[in-house]
Amino acid sequence: MYRLDTPLAAVKGIGPQLQATFSEHGLLFVRDLLLQLPNRYNDLSKQVLIAEALPGESLTIRGTVVNTSNYFRGGRSIQRATISDATGKLDLLWFNAHHITQSLIKGQEYFFSGSVGSRGGMVHPSFEKISDNTIHTNRLVPIYTSTLGIQQGRVRRLCKHILEFLDKETAPHESLFAGQKLPSLRTALSELHFPSDEELVITARERLAAEELVTLIRQAKKSKALWAKLHSAPAIKESKPIIPPSIPFTLTASQQTTIGEILVDIGRTQPMNRLLTGDVGSGKTVVAGIAARQVINQGLSACLVAPTKVLAEQHAKTLKKLFPDVPVTLVTSAQRKKVILDKPQFFVGTHALFSLLAEINPVLLIYDEQHRFGVKQRLAESKLISHRLTMTATPIPRSLSLSLFAHLDHSQITELPLDRIPTKTWILPAAKRAKLYDWIETQVAENPQYLAILVCPFIDQSKEPGLAQIAAANVRFKEIKKRFGPKYKVGILHGRQSPAEQQEILAKLFAQEINVLVSTPIVEVGIDLPQASALVIESAEQYGLASLHQLRGRVGRAGQQGYCYLFTSSAGQANTKRLQQLLTTTDGHKLAEFDLANRGAGNLFSTAQHGFSFLRFASWTNLTLLSQARVIEEQLPQTWRSSLFLDQKPLLATAN
Repeated sequence: MYRLDTPLAAVKGIGPQLQATFSEHGLLFVRDLLLQLPNRYNDLSKQVLIAEALPGESLTIRGTVVNTSNYFRGGRSIQRATISDATGKLDLLWFNAHHITQSLIKGQEYFFSGSVGSRGGMVHPSFEKISDNTIHTNRLVPIYTSTLGIQQGRVRRLCKHILEFLDKETAPHESLFAGQKLPSLRTALSELHFPSDEELVITARERLAAEELVTLIRQAKKSKALWAKLHSAPAIKESKPIIPPSIPFTLTASQQTTIGEILVDIGRTQPMNRLLTGDVGSGKTVVAGIAARQVINQGLSACLVAPTKVLAEQHAKTLKKLFPDVPVTLVTSAQRKKVILDKPQFFVGTHALFSLLAEINPVLLIYDEQHRFGVKQRLAESKLISHRLTMTATPIPRSLSLSLFAHLDHSQITELPLDRIPTKTWILPAAKRAKLYDWIETQVAENPQYLAILVCPFIDQSKEPGLAQIAAANVRFKEIKKRFGPKYKVGILHGRQSPAEQQEILAKLFAQEINVLVSTPIVEVGIDLPQASALVIESAEQYGLASLHQLRGRVGRAGQQGYCYLFTSSAGQANTKRLQQLLTTTDGHKLAEFDLANRGAGNLFSTAQHGFSFLRFASWTNLTLLSQARVIEEQLPQTWRSSLFLDQKPLLATAN
């Protein structure tokens, strides 16, 4: 009998070598392996007679082995078998699979799963003895990640064995999940690995997602209680003028409201713990700068920590321009040892700032996209008595923030600056691609500094069935290079490039030496390119509306007209209807609400990532499940602890 906390070394069939492989990937206990859910499922549940088998269709045939043979041709071994049923015979082929002829017994029945070729016959079918409890055939067959380097069949057999002997004892809290019409944890894990029906896979995943959300909500409440114990922080008195004359534009109403909320918070001795949300380009940086200026005017220091060097440099440049009376110091890994701490300053930097926090002792600590920092990096600030402000461009609906961000007060900037022209957005059919490229070429010819950005979900073309049609940056780059080069300058940017390669491309972008940039969503956060005027998003159905809106916010930032063009890999009516919401509004919070209206588990069989990437199973767009999680959490005893999510921290946690 196994429990979720049973070490994998104690599982039958896992020897020292396999245990070492699992350990290298962070899989130490039974729970870790069971949470390695299938990437997708191969539907082999359709069982047909040999005479009914159609070419190219995934299916299962129940057949009797007539004969087997093993021979060599062209330097490789070939295994052949002939099977029969009441309607005819079928030939099967395998290559370099010597065990096949030993495993198949003449006169015995088996399930054979695969697809029939155009000339008849099956190549490399899976097979199993006839059973009501198969693993590899005659069912929805799980396909696991290939990164473990372990054969699919072996992973399936291990998961099947563990699930058959998993402790059947029902935990007391399971009734609360059942009350929300969610399956037990054991049932959910069984359905996720060996589903009896696609719909049950969705509800099973929702069971795991619900526990993840419940854990987050519980931790958020604990964090808020812990934060309240931090009994004091310096109260910052207002110094006039609050908005200095060096700011060359009029702040929006919501910026002014947000500034007021922050100043009230930092004017108290109880430390501020506030989340500031606003679209890309909505002016969060100037709000943070105004708050930091108040702190520095009191003879104290403030810090702003950004997730990338590029973003830190851009923040420092912007703040120096807007607040010339505030000493702004940039801190990166290369500059950390040169930093002078002899006077109150506004320190702006990357993770390198964490090692200096104890010496700086900032009264105001500002995070930009804090969820991109690891827990270890945040431990450096855990003992500081300071006010904290967390900024994010992800539009977070109020209903979400009340649950998952219960440990934070929430301010929203709901408007774009007055000089911003709304970006025009279109959904284009594939037939319009050539005309779009012609139009982009015309724009570049008229303005050599013109920049168009083309965003793809993947870096490389996927070989996975159902994903091969999704646009890949490397493939599009070759097409764009051939179409626009060498007359115009084309670049590519993605996360697998080395830091030096990325810096080279970024330098060219900032010097306006690239006309067409092919990229992954790496451009979503941290790259301010005022000259960007056109954005092409490939396979747009792979993104949530909020993510698409964030990408759209990257163009038209210098007051010019911005254009956003969406291409889809799937022409489904539901996808088109959802994407059309982008055409009707430029309000990121409304789009996030539209996302909430959709069933969050709907993209179960794709690799799409929506919202916060560190939500492993839950989708923050599933409002129904979020409500269920809140009900469950309120009824759980204070002693409850998840058996799955032991180290879960609240999103954008700032209390430790």
